Amino acid sequence: MSDSLYLCATTRLAQTLRGELPAEQAVWRTRQALTLGQWFATLADEALLSGIADLPVGLDAFSERLLWEKVIAAALTEAAPLFDIQGMAASAAEAQALARVWKIKADGSELSDEAKLFIGWQAEFAKRCRSNGWIDPAGLQRQVIELIAAGHFALPESVAFVGFDRYTPLERDLMAALTGRGVSVQNQPKFPVDRSNQKVVACANGDAECTAVVAWVQAQRTANPAGRLGIVAPDLAGVRDRLEFLLDDALHPGLIRPDAAEVPRAFNFSLGRALADLPLIRVALDLLALGSGRAKIEQSRLSALLLAGGWSAAEGEADGRARLDAALRRDLPYFTTLPAVLRLAGRLAEKEPPLCPQTMAALDAFVTKASTASRKLPPGQWSGIFRDCLKAAGWPGDRPLSSHEFQARRAFGEVLDGFGRLDGLLGPLAFAEAVRRLAQLCRQRLFQPETRGRPAIQVLGVLESAGLDFDALWVMGMNDDLWPPPPRPNPLLPAELLRAAGAAHASAEVELDFAQRVHARLARSAPEVTFSFAQADGNRVLRPSPLIAGIPLAANASGQVVTLARQMAGESASALELIVDAMAPPVGEGEKVSGGSWVLRAQAICPAWAYFQYRLGGEAMDEPVEGLDPAARGTLVHEALEAFWTAIRSSEALAALGEMSRQQAIAEAVAKALQTFELDRRITLPARFRELEAARLAKLIEVWLQVEAKRGLSFDVIACEAPAEVEIEGIKVKMIVDRIDQLADGRQVIIDYKTGASIDTKNWAEQRITEPQLPIYAALVNEDVAAVVFAKVLLDKPAFAGVADEKDILPGVQGIGDDKQKIFDPAEFPDWVAVITHWRERLHAVAKEVKQGQAGVVFADEKALQYCEVLPLLRLPERRRLLAERLA
Repeated sequence: MSDSLYLCATTRLAQTLRGELPAEQAVWRTRQALTLGQWFATLADEALLSGIADLPVGLDAFSERLLWEKVIAAALTEAAPLFDIQGMAASAAEAQALARVWKIKADGSELSDEAKLFIGWQAEFAKRCRSNGWIDPAGLQRQVIELIAAGHFALPESVAFVGFDRYTPLERDLMAALTGRGVSVQNQPKFPVDRSNQKVVACANGDAECTAVVAWVQAQRTANPAGRLGIVAPDLAGVRDRLEFLLDDALHPGLIRPDAAEVPRAFNFSLGRALADLPLIRVALDLLALGSGRAKIEQSRLSALLLAGGWSAAEGEADGRARLDAALRRDLPYFTTLPAVLRLAGRLAEKEPPLCPQTMAALDAFVTKASTASRKLPPGQWSGIFRDCLKAAGWPGDRPLSSHEFQARRAFGEVLDGFGRLDGLLGPLAFAEAVRRLAQLCRQRLFQPETRGRPAIQVLGVLESAGLDFDALWVMGMNDDLWPPPPRPNPLLPAELLRAAGAAHASAEVELDFAQRVHARLARSAPEVTFSFAQADGNRVLRPSPLIAGIPLAANASGQVVTLARQMAGESASALELIVDAMAPPVGEGEKVSGGSWVLRAQAICPAWAYFQYRLGGEAMDEPVEGLDPAARGTLVHEALEAFWTAIRSSEALAALGEMSRQQAIAEAVAKALQTFELDRRITLPARFRELEAARLAKLIEVWLQVEAKRGLSFDVIACEAPAEVEIEGIKVKMIVDRIDQLADGRQVIIDYKTGASIDTKNWAEQRITEPQLPIYAALVNEDVAAVVFAKVLLDKPAFAGVADEKDILPGVQGIGDDKQKIFDPAEFPDWVAVITHWRERLHAVAKEVKQGQAGVVFADEKALQYCEVLPLLRLPERRRLLAERLA
C-alpha cells in the first residue's frame, strides 16, 4: 500500500486531492484520497477475499430502509396502513446509525413510547440481519475498525483526516486503532489562509441576493480571469435554479441555444439531481407506471407522455402526437385506459391519415409485452421485463442521445442491474409495486454528469465545501433561520442521550458548535470572504445570523448582473419604436369569422379577445376533469329541458299533468338527456354516478317547473334549441336559441337557460352589450318578440331574469316603463321600440369594430375576462408593469 492515505470528509474533496497537479513535476503518483465510506468498503472486500474474516454483507442505504420497513410493518400489524411506514423507516435507519456512530444505547424504564418501540424494532432488525448474513453500514464499519485493531490489513505509514469539521466517536475509534498499529495519524485542520478580509452584504430578498452573488462573480472574473471562486449556500437546493439561470445568462450568453445545453460551463454545482427527475428517466418510469393497460389512469398522465420525448417516434410524430393529445382531452374521460387511447386513434384514422402510427404501434407493443408478465415476480426478473417493455415502447426515442442523456441511460441501466439485489428483501412483487420500488431507487440515486477538469467557479453546500480553498469566497444565506441550522433530534432516541453524546442535530447547542466550526473554516478558506443575508422573504422580515455579527457591513450590494438581454436592451434603446397594435387587418372579402354571438360578446368585453380567439383561431386546450365539469352539467340540463318540452308542448299540457304523470315525464326526459349525452361523447357513465346525476337533474327540473307553472299567460313551446342566423355588418352570426314560447296573441318569448348563479342583464342598456345573444334575436331576427329572459335553472332561487314589453308576461320580469324596472332608464328608453332600436344600433357598432379590425386590449373590468381562452396573449402583467412605470 502507498505511504500515505488521505481520508476525506466528502467525495468532492477526495476527487480534488486526486486531481491536484504537483508543481514542477512531469511524473507523479496520484494521491490515494478516499472518503471514509470508500475506504471501509475496500477493507471489507479485502477481508472477504483474503479470508481475514467472514464479514456480513453490508446493506446499502436503500436496502437498509427496506428492511426497517418490513420490521416496522410487522410490528404494527393491522395498524400499519395508518402510518407513514417509509418515513418511520428512514427515522429508524438514522437512529441506528446514530446509535452505532455515537455509541448511544437506550435502556431503562424512563423511556418515551417511541424509544421503547425502537428498542423492539432494533432487536428484530438485528435478528433478521443475523439470519440473512446482513449488517447495516455503520455496523460494518465498526467491525472493520475491530479488525484493524486486531492487527489485520496492510496499512499505510500515515493517514491524514482531511476536511472534517468535527470528529465522531467512530472516527476517533478509527484513529485510535490506526495509532495502535503504528500508523502516523494527522487530524489537525489546515487552513489555506491564516486571516481573510471579510465583509457582510445585506440584500433586499433572496432574488436580490442571487443577483448580488452573480454580479460579484462577474467582477471577480474581470479582475482575475484565472481566479478560483467559491459560492457556498446552506440551502443550496432552494437557490440552485435561480443561481444556475443567472450564472448562465451572465457568463455564457452565447449558450442560450438548445443545442448548447450540455456545453461545459465555467461553474459547477455540487448538488446533483435525482436520477428520477431527469427527463429521459422520468419518461421511462412514466411508461412503466402505465402497467399492463388494464387499470384506469388519469388522462393527464397520458397527455404528458404523448407530449414528452424519449420514446418511439417522439421527433418524427411530434405534431401528430400533439393533435392526438387534443383529441384525447376532448373525447375521453378523466380516467381512461391505454386500449381506449388506441381505439380513439383508430377512429380518427378512419377519417384522416393516422396521426402517429409509430407511436400507437409502440404503445400497443408495450401493452402486449406488459400484459404477458406474471402477476408476481421477484425484482431481478422484473428487471428484464422492464427492459423488454421499454424496448417495445421505443425508449429512449428516435434521435441520437446527447452525452448527458447517454450517461443518464447508463446510470438507469445500473439501477436495473442492481434491482435483483432486493430479491431477498422484497420477495415477489406485482407489476405496479415493482415499478414503485424502482422509482424509489431512481429518486435515491443522485446523478451528476461527468465533467472534465475543475471549473473555476464551485457552487457548494456547507458540507461539500469542506477542505477546499479559493481565491475568493461568497457565503450566502446567512440568516438566523438557516445558520446555525435548527436542531433536528431523532424522535426514536432519548433526547437527553443525544445531547449528552453531542450527536449531530441533537440540540441547539450542538448545532451552534457545529456552525461555529464551519464558519471558522469558511472564514479561512480564501483571502477574501463575503457573507450575505436576505432582509425579507415576501412579507416576512428576516434577520442576519448571529455568527456574522461584528463583521463590517458593506456599503451596498454589488451592481446589476450584466446579461446579454440587458446589453442588447441598452444598446438598442434609441432604436426602439413604439407601435400601436390596437388595429388588426380588417375582415377581408369572403373571410369567415367564427364564434357566432360569442365573437360580439368578446368584442364588447375586450376587442383583442375577439381577434385572437375568433379570427386567429386561438383557443385553450380542454382540461379533463373527474366526473362532469360545470359545462357538461349545463349541457345535460339543456338536453333534459329540451326533451321535456318536446314532449309537453304547452302550458296547458303541463297543467294537465298529474303528480305521477309529471314525474314520469321528467324521468323520461332525464333518461333521454343522459342517453344523448353518452352517445355524443362516446362515453358510458358509471352506473352509480349516472343514477346520482339522474336524481340531480330530476330534482332540478321539478323545481324549475314550479316556476313555469306560475306564469300568468298561457303559451305554446314552438321551438327548442332552434338554430338562427343573421348577418351584421357583413359578418354572419349563427346561434342556437334554447327555447321560443308563443303567447296566445302571437307574440314570442325568447328564453336562454342559465345554470350559473351569476347573470348580468344590466349590460343590455349600456353601449357595449356583453350578453348579446338574446338582444340579437329580438332586434335582428324576429320582430314579434315580447320578452327576452334568462331562465335561472337553479335549486336555490330559480327565477326568470330579463326584460319584457309589458309587465305580467313572466313572473318577476318587469316591463319597460314600469316603476320597478331598473335596467333601462325611462327617460332614454320610454318604450319597447326604443330598447330594440338601442340593441340594433349597438350590435351593429360592435360588429363594425370586428369588421374594421379593432383589436386593442381595452376592457372595463378585468373580472369580465374570467372565461377568456386567450388570456396569455393579452399580456396583462406586462401592461400592468408598463403602466406602473409610467405612473412612477
